Amino acid sequence: MRRTTQALQTAAGALQRISETTPGERGRRATVVALVLRSVQRHVELGEDAGFIRRRAELEVSALGSRSERGLLKRLLQRAAEGRSSEVSDILNEYAAGLAEARRLPEADTVIALALELSPGRADLALHAGRISRLMGDMDRALKLYREARALDVEDGAMARLARIGEAVVSADPESALSRAIREAVTSADGEAAAVGLEERARVRRAAGKRAGAARDLACAAARYRDPVDRARVGHELADLFVAGGDAAATREALLFALETGDRSQREHARSRLHTVARDMQDQVGMRRWRSGRPPALVSLSARAAAGSRGSAAAAVARWRLRIEGLAASSSA
Repeated sequence: MRRTTQALQTAAGALQRISETTPGERGRRATVVALVLRSVQRHVELGEDAGFIRRRAELEVSALGSRSERGLLKRLLQRAAEGRSSEVSDILNEYAAGLAEARRLPEADTVIALALELSPGRADLALHAGRISRLMGDMDRALKLYREARALDVEDGAMARLARIGEAVVSADPESALSRAIREAVTSADGEAAAVGLEERARVRRAAGKRAGAARDLACAAARYRDPVDRARVGHELADLFVAGGDAAATREALLFALETGDRSQREHARSRLHTVARDMQDQVGMRRWRSGRPPALVSLSARAAAGSRGSAAAAVARWRLRIEGLAASSSA
């Protein structure tokens, strides 16, 4: 009990410091999360006597602009009030993922560290903490957490394979290390881990200027992922790659894939980007087809043809898109 309350106190204090050094809405949100954690701490210590601070926390949470964030923090307060502490780490893990996606990395790091402190034997939490440390640029800590995740997965299963991919990313030669980790995942028939490894290797290859290799890795990753959201994310990454190469036609094919497979927000972003591509290609029909009455949530980069660019990869991407969409349709039938 003392360890739990101390961990909650430490996390609340860290978030309060973040709020004091971060201006605007982001700082206010960190203050609200700190208050929520103090409410959870009081419930752990006092049980029903923590009603006042909980009501104050609920009022602050209700004023947050993000619906998903409100929902997660309300669930956290509810589970603490019900004494269901075993679920607190799961909610913190989910919340940390949302914070990382929003690039609120210091807060995500604090929240996932708290989840790991509350449930120290969980390989998935150590793995997630390692990824957030890597995104923050703390490679030494990331490597330590990846190794911890691998050790915690005593059956040397999916978590261990994903941890090896994380270790490969922060190694001295990430491309070669990722190739070995991908082969191991394929040998173990772990398509998800192989897809994660391919997606990471694509980032490494793109950073090294190996665009063709990066495109192949992303195409293979999309084929191995089973979640449509993952596939659509890869489609958008492929589009980014072709935008950088000035290949508007291939960009359009990659975005059509994201439009077909993604969730609502991914489809909306794909439509916005398709309108931009149609404009750049002077495609009047496409501009009318993809025009939206709402302003885009995200900025769509131009895909104008680069000077001296080679032939388009559009035909190959179109064949890949139709093949993957066909496989997805047959598997869901």
